[in-house]
Amino acid sequence: MTALARAFAGDASPAAAFPAAGRQRSLCPLIMVGDPDLATTRALLRACVDLGVGMVELCLPFANAFTDGDTLRRAHARALADDPGLDGALALIREFSDRIAIVLLADCSHTLRPHGFAEVCRAARDAGAAAILPHGLPPRLADGFHRTAAGVIPVVGTMYLNSPPDVRRAVVGRTTAFLYLVSGYGRSGGGAPPDASPEIAALRGKTALPIALGFGLKTPGDVRGAFAMGCDIAIVGSAVSAALESGLGAGDPVGAASALIAALNAEVAR
Repeated sequence: MTALARAFAGDASPAAAFPAAGRQRSLCPLIMVGDPDLATTRALLRACVDLGVGMVELCLPFANAFTDGDTLRRAHARALADDPGLDGALALIREFSDRIAIVLLADCSHTLRPHGFAEVCRAARDAGAAAILPHGLPPRLADGFHRTAAGVIPVVGTMYLNSPPDVRRAVVGRTTAFLYLVSGYGRSGGGAPPDASPEIAALRGKTALPIALGFGLKTPGDVRGAFAMGCDIAIVGSAVSAALESGLGAGDPVGAASALIAALNAEVAR
């Protein structure tokens, strides 16, 4: 039985698949489903399991990823060339969810609305996903999505370092998986994140959920710094896609990406 199943059976909290807030750490690489094919994604997930990575963010590719930098946009494009679709992601989640916590990132326009909020949430839960992270959810649809997900699957809540107080209160109030603190406003793959320790400390007083930090983490030093700021989960996206992309030219995308993930994951135990 997965951690998610145990949570809704009453044997654990909904966040049981994630690090204990303030007491444990986890790396969370973002892996694009189908970049450049499902076999590569499967091999990279297997490498994460073998490396002892605690969790992954499995991103369903989508067009018009305007908040992503060039590296992730190319990853989206490679994956969309042979679009794996929701079924492809669900098959991978079913295969690996008993060995690693998987957060499904689903874009509103590309996945959530076409399939329906209820259908995606139920399908992700049934496949064994530990949580769902809705992307590009318009404010007018946010309440409806969270009502639909309640009691079905934990939801990752996202906010920026400079999010106003009313937005922070709303995100904290409806998040049930972990809080994702985006360190910078703009496109992913930018510079190293600023000091987020004051914001993380303030959030500790408002929630018992784990806190993730992402956007700009690329190197082991960046991950070390994120943990030093007090986060529980360090999310690395563009750097993993960049390593995979560089390995494509050498014929070994999984080897290049897994080598980076191994170096990043070594910071968890420091």
